[in-house]
Amino acid sequence: MNSSWELVIGIEIHIELNTKTKMFSSQPNLYSDIPNIYVSPIDLAYPGTLPSLNKEAIIKGIKLAKGLKMKIDNLVRFDRKNYFYPDLTKGYQITQQFNPIGKNGIIKAKVDDIWKDISIERIHLEEDTAKSLHQDKYTLLNYNRSGVPLIEIVSNPVMHSAKEATAYVEAIRQMALALNISDAKMNEGSLRVDVNISVRKKNSDDLNTRVEIKNLNSISNIEKAIEYEANYQINCYENNISFEQCTKRYDENKNITVIMRSKSSAIDYKYFPDPNIPYIRLSNELIDSIKIEELPYEKEQRYLKNGLNNVQISQLINNTSYANFLDSLNTNDFKKTTNIFFSEIVSYINQNPTQNDLILSNSKEISKLIQFAIDEKISKNNIKLILEEIKNYNDFDIESIIKNNNLFIEKKAIDLHAIIKEIFKENLSLEAEFKNNFNRASKFLSGQVMKKTSGKADIIELNKLIKALNEEKK
Repeated sequence: MNSSWELVIGIEIHIELNTKTKMFSSQPNLYSDIPNIYVSPIDLAYPGTLPSLNKEAIIKGIKLAKGLKMKIDNLVRFDRKNYFYPDLTKGYQITQQFNPIGKNGIIKAKVDDIWKDISIERIHLEEDTAKSLHQDKYTLLNYNRSGVPLIEIVSNPVMHSAKEATAYVEAIRQMALALNISDAKMNEGSLRVDVNISVRKKNSDDLNTRVEIKNLNSISNIEKAIEYEANYQINCYENNISFEQCTKRYDENKNITVIMRSKSSAIDYKYFPDPNIPYIRLSNELIDSIKIEELPYEKEQRYLKNGLNNVQISQLINNTSYANFLDSLNTNDFKKTTNIFFSEIVSYINQNPTQNDLILSNSKEISKLIQFAIDEKISKNNIKLILEEIKNYNDFDIESIIKNNNLFIEKKAIDLHAIIKEIFKENLSLEAEFKNNFNRASKFLSGQVMKKTSGKADIIELNKLIKALNEEKK
C-alpha cells in the first residue's frame, strides 16, 4: 500500500451465544446440518406468539461487558429494528438500539508481539436471522439459526492496518472462548465479521467514503479483503475516480471485493421499543455477583512467568479445555508438566481423539502420571503406552497400571555399562559409527538400551555414559 495513505478501519462482530435455548423461545440452540429441525412458532413469527427473554443470554452479555471493561447498563430493554428481508420472518429484528448492555470498552490485541489497546463503542444483544442458502435461481431458508442469541460488538474506527484488524478479531474470539460465552467458530458462522474501511492521507482527520465488507469467514480472508479494498480505494483517489458508499462481499476465488448493494444514505429502520418484552432493571448486586474467568492477556502473563514458550501459550489460549486441564494438574513443576503435557499427552490425544474425554476428565490420575515422569520414576517414552492402557478401564488407577506393566524404573538393578557393552557386541559397526556420526549412533544406542530395559533405564545416567563413551572413542 502507498505509504502516504492511512487506513481507517472499524469492525462489527456478531457472536452467537452458547445458551441452551434460543433468545426468545424454548427451542434448542444447536448447530445442525439438517435444516429446519430446531424451529418453533415464535421463531417463525406466527400471529399471537409472544417472546420470552433468555436469562442466560443476559448473563453472558454482562460477562462480555465485564471482560471488555465496559459501563454496564442497569436497564435491559429491547427494540424493534424494522426492515424486510427474506430471512427475517417477522419483518423486524429484536435488538438493543437505545440501551445497549455495554458501552465504552477496551480490549488488548497482540499486533507483531506487542499488546495494543483497541477501543470498542458498544455491545448489544439481539436475535439472529434465518440462514439463506442460494442454489441456482432459488433461495432456501434454514430457520435453525432464527432466534439464536447474538451479541454484536461494534469497535471504534481506530484500526489502521489489516494486521491490527485481524489481531482485534482474534482477541475477541479468544475472549469469547475464555469467558465460555460462545464456541466462536467462524467456519460454522457462530462468529461473523463485517469490516468498515476507508482511506485518507496520513496526518489527516478526514473520514472519507466508507465501504462495508460483509460476512468475512476467516482471519486470512479478513486480511486479504482489507488489503485489496484499501489498494482499490487509494487507486481511485489517485486517479480521480469516484466511488460511492456501498456494501461489498469478498470473493476468495478471485481475491477481490464485489459490490452487493449501494449505501448512499443511511437506512431508516424506524426503531421503537418492543411492546412485548417488558423492561428489566438489573441490580448492582446481581451485576457484581457475575464473575468472569481469567482473560487471555492475563493468562499469557501468568504463563510467561511460569516459563512457557510462545507456541505453548498460543495453543493454551486458543484451546480452553487444554488450558483448564493443565491448570487443574497438581504437580511440583508447572513448566516440566507443560512440556510433558504437549509432547506426550496432547500428541497421544491427537492420534487417538476418542480418548480425549477420558484423559481430560481425570486430572488427579494424570497428575500422578506426570509427576512420576518428572521424578524419573517412569520413562517419558512409556507415557503413551500407559495412556493406551487407560482405555481398558472405566475407573483407572495410574499407579496400578504402571505396576501391572512393570514400568517403574529400578535404577539400581540395571547395569547400564553391561547393557551398552552387549549392544556393541551385537552391532559391530557401531564403534565406527560413533566416530563418523555421533548423533545418529547415540540415538541408536539410547533406543537399544531403552528397548532392552523396557524403558526403565535412567535417561540422565544413560546420557552421561554415552557422552563419556564418545570422549573415550575419539
